Amino acid sequence: MIETLCRMAETSYGIKTDSDNIERLLNHILSVNNNNSFDRIFTSGEAAAFLTVNETYFFREPLHFFLLKELLPSFDQSVIRICSAATSCGCEAYSIAMFLETYNTIAERPLSYQIDAFDINPNAIETACKGVFNQRSLRDDGSCFSHIYDMYLKRNDYNVYVDQNLKKTINFFVHNLLNEFKTDYYDIIFFRNAFIYFLPDYRDRVLTNLSNALKENGFLITGISETAGVKHRHLEQRIRRLLPQMEDVFFFQKNTYKKPAVPDYFTNAPYEKSAV
Repeated sequence: MIETLCRMAETSYGIKTDSDNIERLLNHILSVNNNNSFDRIFTSGEAAAFLTVNETYFFREPLHFFLLKELLPSFDQSVIRICSAATSCGCEAYSIAMFLETYNTIAERPLSYQIDAFDINPNAIETACKGVFNQRSLRDDGSCFSHIYDMYLKRNDYNVYVDQNLKKTINFFVHNLLNEFKTDYYDIIFFRNAFIYFLPDYRDRVLTNLSNALKENGFLITGISETAGVKHRHLEQRIRRLLPQMEDVFFFQKNTYKKPAVPDYFTNAPYEKSAV
């Protein structure tokens, strides 16, 4: 039965599975007498609650938010659409919303925005919708933006609460990255620290679905440790030197209209001196 669960986790979610997590899932199935309902457990996302990693906190990898500040002035449409893919419990999506709200208070041209955020784990999405987190959601990694989240987060000794108005700016939903999106209008997709969990045979499929969901010339922002592993025919790597941080940050831009490659018979043909 464990082998069956491992195989279904791979084909349903495309992710690596930990033996302890598989055993927890099996115990859950047996405890609720669902041993004959494997398909439903995986298609509903119920199994994902046992198999996925939900590590998340506010303003994780802050360089990407400095990058977002650099990219925003290039958008002149009425609404900028951003997606937080594999958002876990939603701290990333809330961080984007807080950043945009603050950006609009100082920008010459404030931006209207729409944020979609999804995860395969329905329990994580339920937590995201509630907007209540433990103290580990605030860490030193994102403390350079404490002046922002102090305006939108309330705290006590145990929990962190997201401002009610901020929650209204985000559309949370359950989605499997192995499935196609129903839209292709995102200007920016954040897909950070999740790609590493996908098995190599499924990575191109995930990147294709993300690329298809982007507008032409839209941006894909991946985790800092994941950049080298992202290779896709429609995603071109970009680099930006951030000032005053003086650090380089890598990201990707969609380009489906690349110039055709020069045929080999031009590039590899031996040089012959013409007769005169």
